[in-house]
Parts: sequence; structure tokens; C-alpha cells
Amino acid sequence: MCNNGIRLATALALASALHAYGQDENTPDAMAVIQQGEAGSLLYDSVRAFGAKKRFEASILWADSGVQRPADHLTRKVRYMADCGACTLTVVAVGVYDRSGQLLKSLISPPGAADPATPAPGSPQARWLEQVCETVKR
Repeated sequence: MCNNGIRLATALALASALHAYGQDENTPDAMAVIQQGEAGSLLYDSVRAFGAKKRFEASILWADSGVQRPADHLTRKVRYMADCGACTLTVVAVGVYDRSGQLLKSLISPPGAADPATPAPGSPQARWLEQVCETVKR
């Protein structure tokens, strides 16, 4: 369905590279990046339609069973706005949770502060965008 552009791929690659160099992890875009050892999954019940746009959430959890979860690992729930016509995603907010599932903080992108980006082909975000845009309007 949507397979154009590489802006999100570039942004995610840059964010991953900056992580190793002390990136500011207190931004929604930085916290939305799926790091090595993690996996993201679309939360289907969160999909809501707003005209040509849809809002949805994805969770990012520790998934590497071969490596013990780092003590400082934080689980995140990322809220996206999908523009199905333009095939773009915008990170709207991120909830950060500790090991016990307690909400530590919420990071919100003010309206107009984040640019929509096209996810990299084959990325989890590209799959989520396609799945969300194919769902029945709710």
C-alpha cells in the first residue's frame, strides 16, 4: 500500500546512531525508536479513525530471550498519527513504564512540533501503517 520515501528510515537510523553518543532520550521521537533486543507490536484495539487520518498505539518491550533484560530498560507505549493518503506517520506521544508496569512519564509532541515521516520499507512502522490503513473505520 505505502512504499514510498525513506525519511523515517533516515530519522530512525540517525536516532539510533545518536543513542550511542548520549542522545537526549527525553523526546518522543527518541523514545519511539526500537533498540536492539526490543520488539514492537501494534495494539489493534487502539486504532481510531479521524477522517483520512488514524491514530494508533504500539508497545515496545524487551524481547531478546538470550540476553537478560537490562536493569535500566524502559517499556514504552508509542502513540502515532497515520496519514493513510500520504503514507506517513507522526509520533504524537510516548508513555514510559518501569519494570513493574508503573507509568514513569509521558512525553507529548505539541501539535505541529513533529514532522510526518514515511516509514522504511519492511520496518515494523511500515507494517503497522499498512495494517492500520487497511482496518475498518471506527
